[in-house]
Amino acid sequence: MKVSVPLVVITGRANVGKSTLFNRLSGKRISIVDSTPGVTRDVVESEIELEGRTVRLMDTGGIELTTSQGHILQQEAEKRAWMVLKDADCVLLVIDGIRSLTGLDQELAARLRKINRHLILVVNKRDGVTHEGIPSDLYTLGWERMVPVSAIHGDGIPALKQVIMECLKEKALPVSVSDPGHPFRVAIVGKPNVGKSTLFNTLLGEDRSIVSDIPGTTRDALESSLESHFGQYRLVDTAGLVRKTRIKEDISFYASVRTMEKIAEAELCVLVIDPLDGINRQDQNIASEIERLRKCCIVFINKMDLVREKFSTLKGQEIQQWAYSELLFCRYAAILVGSASDPALPRSFLPLLAVIATRYEQRVKTSFLNTTIKEKLNDMNFNFGTGRPLRFYYVFQELSSPPRFFFSTNFNGDDPARERCTKMIDKVLRAEIDWEGVPFRIEIKHK
Repeated sequence: MKVSVPLVVITGRANVGKSTLFNRLSGKRISIVDSTPGVTRDVVESEIELEGRTVRLMDTGGIELTTSQGHILQQEAEKRAWMVLKDADCVLLVIDGIRSLTGLDQELAARLRKINRHLILVVNKRDGVTHEGIPSDLYTLGWERMVPVSAIHGDGIPALKQVIMECLKEKALPVSVSDPGHPFRVAIVGKPNVGKSTLFNTLLGEDRSIVSDIPGTTRDALESSLESHFGQYRLVDTAGLVRKTRIKEDISFYASVRTMEKIAEAELCVLVIDPLDGINRQDQNIASEIERLRKCCIVFINKMDLVREKFSTLKGQEIQQWAYSELLFCRYAAILVGSASDPALPRSFLPLLAVIATRYEQRVKTSFLNTTIKEKLNDMNFNFGTGRPLRFYYVFQELSSPPRFFFSTNFNGDDPARERCTKMIDKVLRAEIDWEGVPFRIEIKHK
């Protein structure tokens, strides 16, 4: 029988250190931390190990408990926070341990007691004084489990982990394995407000990420597992990437850094394009970075429902040709057109993911490379103006994920000539074997 992974949710009012605690328990920087209240909006998730057991940890946006019609993004953040709090196996209510207990803290503590019985009060910012225990006014909350910590320095964190495990002792915890492998990681990237979060939600089949017309809604990189008949994937919704000259605040800078980190960690990047805005230099810069890091790539042309309303005679194939002509980088990318809000989109998207994941791992027989590929290259009688034709002696695939090919030749030219030679080999390899969406490396050695 499959054992479900228990869920621990971190909550509290704004600017009490929830994201700092989340990063401390995760052992890595995931949530963006800033002194500005309300930085975290979406529910950020990570799997952690406690005493050799796997636990799901979630960080939520700050809760204000306001009934007035405030900012729409704050309302959405609180709505998602309460959804996960109701399903949590353990709740960590974080309060500011250097300030007096507020009315909001008391009201939030009372509401949590009504929906969950596994509660831990985390008294944060007790830097250097965790040994002094709990301030006396906190006992008025009536919570049994209270732990003083300093999330920024790590004081009290071992004790907190122990209390969390005691809180979860009634829950059967799956044992972590030393090398479980990992699902194919897919990062959804692009400029702000092109539909990345909508695509993320549609592929998951749930409203996991806040969707808004306000650019910059997504700040943290959101991760979620996707299990389907076409394989297992780890989807990552990232913040929109803007040009460096337009980054004017620390939060935008940190969001951009997190996005670049997720591109580096992914096996495949989905570059979302808004055809109504056209493909500009920033789209090309993102595509160039994907190619530089040798990541598989799908270029998703979004908002086709709006395009067809405006240009009724325009065909999807024409959009694809336009995208190939505009994206000078990442020419190996697979191009898919559609609407991120279309519930039927996964029927075409997931099979394409599965095909690219298979190509990424595939190995080509050495015999095929030394007959078909080598002979085609030699038949071209390619030369660099020296009158001496380029000859290939031996070819083999050295690695996969991504594929890497080794060519033994009589080539001994300079870098510009090497680049021309590499492009020629790339063209022949792709003509003979279907590598759409997959990058590969080509090594040319002089015999």
